[in-house]
Amino acid sequence: MITFKNRSDLSQLDPGNPALPVVQELLLRLIDIYSSPGQPYQPEKCGYLVLIEEGDVDQPLGLPELHCRPDEVPWEGAAMHDEFFHAVYLANNEFGISFLIPDASWVSGQLRAILEDMVP
Repeated sequence: MITFKNRSDLSQLDPGNPALPVVQELLLRLIDIYSSPGQPYQPEKCGYLVLIEEGDVDQPLGLPELHCRPDEVPWEGAAMHDEFFHAVYLANNEFGISFLIPDASWVSGQLRAILEDMVP
C-alpha cells in the first residue's frame, strides 16, 4: 500500500509502473479540487489517494481512518479507470480517501465481487 498526499509522493512509484499516470492524474485532480486562493490543499482535512498493491487485500489497511481489510471498507462507490478500480471511502462530507486497486487476478473473492458490483 502506498499513500499519496502531495506531488512529491509520486516519487514512490517507479517511472515504469503502470499505475503512475493514473495516480498522478487522480492526485493532481484532488489537489486542484481542494485548493483555492490562499488555501492550499490539506490532505489531513480533505483526503488523499492510496494505491493498493498485491498482499494488501488480505490484511487491515492500517490507515488512521480505516483499520479494516479492503473487503470490509464501507465503499461509497467505484469506477474503472484504465486497468484499475477507483474506489472511494467517505468518512464524512469533508473527508474521503480514494483507492486505486489494480484489476489483477490477486484481487479476488469478496473484494472483487464488491468492486465489480459497484462499477457501472
